[in-house]
Amino acid sequence: MKKNTSNLIVNLKNNFISIQKTLFLTKNRVILILVFIFYSATISAQNTNSVTPQVMEVSAYISYLKSLELNSTTSFSNAQNLEDLLNNVQPSIYFYSGVIKTYGENAKNFYTDISSLNGISSASLLKNNIEIVIIKLDKASDLNSSIDLSLFSSFTKLKYIYILSSISVVDQDIIKMIQNYDEQYGIFYKVGKGE
Repeated sequence: MKKNTSNLIVNLKNNFISIQKTLFLTKNRVILILVFIFYSATISAQNTNSVTPQVMEVSAYISYLKSLELNSTTSFSNAQNLEDLLNNVQPSIYFYSGVIKTYGENAKNFYTDISSLNGISSASLLKNNIEIVIIKLDKASDLNSSIDLSLFSSFTKLKYIYILSSISVVDQDIIKMIQNYDEQYGIFYKVGKGE
């Protein structure tokens, strides 16, 4: 009988040690799985926040809009509307160095420069009808500035951000400047004299 009892005690001890090892390994596996899930979620969140802005030269952007409208049955044309905003005289607001000048009622165009952007939120502007913001770049150092699109969140009808540059720029130069990209805005540019 003693033999059976001692084997039982030894087996219980071995079983207990075996159970402890199993619990330890299971606990480590659960921790590893949780770390993997949190890491994956973090990577996924970073990927959704790092959308590259779509930026084109103005004529390419208008052609892009026209190509989207080829099979459209609606009578409104975004391409035609944009061409009207760019080429026809529109009621406009000019905001430079904190000074607001308004020409006409229900302004659709908003002109500013890169150095005046931060003053937009504190200025008392009539923003409700603005459809296009035209931002001037005048010197090479302007390319080191940023264009924070969240500044325009109170512009309820805003559709377009137009960069008018008197210095040579390409798509990538403008893309680097954009912060808080929002796909609701069409972003395009032109290199030329400007307004």
